[in-house]
Amino acid sequence: MRLTFCFFCICFTLGFTIQAQTVFEKGMIHDSIPISISGTNDESFALYLPENYQESELSSIVFIFEPAARAAIGIRPFIEASEKYGHVLVCSNNSRNGPYERNFAIANNLFNHIFTNYNIKQDEMYLTGFSGGSRLACAIASLTNQFAGVIACGAGFSNLQEHMPSTQDYAYVGLCGDRDMNFKEMLKNKDYLNLMKFNHTLITYDGDHSWPPPEQILRAFDWLRVQKLKTTNPGESEEVLALYRSDYNKIEEFKTTGEFLYASEQYERLLKSYTGLISVDSLTKQNQELLTSKSYKKQSASLANVLKMERKLAEKLTTQIASDFKNPKKANFGWWEKELGKLNALKEKGDTEIQKMVYRLKFDLFARAYSRKNSLLYNSNEEQAALVDRFLNLIYPKTE
Repeated sequence: MRLTFCFFCICFTLGFTIQAQTVFEKGMIHDSIPISISGTNDESFALYLPENYQESELSSIVFIFEPAARAAIGIRPFIEASEKYGHVLVCSNNSRNGPYERNFAIANNLFNHIFTNYNIKQDEMYLTGFSGGSRLACAIASLTNQFAGVIACGAGFSNLQEHMPSTQDYAYVGLCGDRDMNFKEMLKNKDYLNLMKFNHTLITYDGDHSWPPPEQILRAFDWLRVQKLKTTNPGESEEVLALYRSDYNKIEEFKTTGEFLYASEQYERLLKSYTGLISVDSLTKQNQELLTSKSYKKQSASLANVLKMERKLAEKLTTQIASDFKNPKKANFGWWEKELGKLNALKEKGDTEIQKMVYRLKFDLFARAYSRKNSLLYNSNEEQAALVDRFLNLIYPKTE
């Protein structure tokens, strides 16, 4: 709870403790800026200031958490959105997948430095992260309830209830590729947030377990902007209409390319977001026509069947890999060759949804094996290391 207490203190003093800051060039990433807070040990962050940034004016900000502490890499996908909305971008060079208490302390030092040196809008502070960084961002937002929104990329929540959204005020955007190993988790989280009546949306796209491309990040910030307009300037406006047209054009793109699941998801998002701002009667009719079309029903049924199959396969495979890492000498690689052969055969003969499922399953196994090399999470030994390398090569064989 140290994070929550310190963050509250900072918020109450914002605007009164701003120090003279180093002038950084706008429109470029500045990596490895040291954190000048007493007690920190070689902590730093990357910074991006949009072209319209003004030192003397309050700025919106996005705190980014990169799971491997690669701050410049974490910032790059957000630059387009930064330039559109004027967000300052900040990403830690120290926070990485690992214990939450350690990452909370690092985040708290980063917050202290930024709020001491920059003029920040208290009602336009956002958190985001990828994979483990996504879970961290959501945990911080849930514990503090001081942020306007979270963009969760490629992962949902930690396994602690207090880290999950419930009665807080922030808006939550999930971003997940449908070849991401956490795709099923993000769908499940959507059901949970619907049940909690939490302000949220889930944007899925054709992608794997990696940082979303800038166009998907921008879609998330467009959605967050609509949420803010609904509370600060409800009703039809030029900005609302422009955002609506952009969102609606995505539906037409999806229909043209035959991606009816994406189109349905976009209809759902628009109906929820723009109801009360503009008339959506025609949109409701169009959505019903899509939901009753043969093309949509076929793709929807295929996805439902694949997810059911995936649950059974995932349970079998993850149970076995956990057992093998617990007892390396008993690992049956013949069994694995057979099971992975079945998956590859499914991929060759299956439709698009089956191919995506196989990609998710194999990458999940790869991630579980590779994570054994992470010294923050596991204490590895030579026997374990050899087992990891053999598993990795079995899942994704090396080519000469």
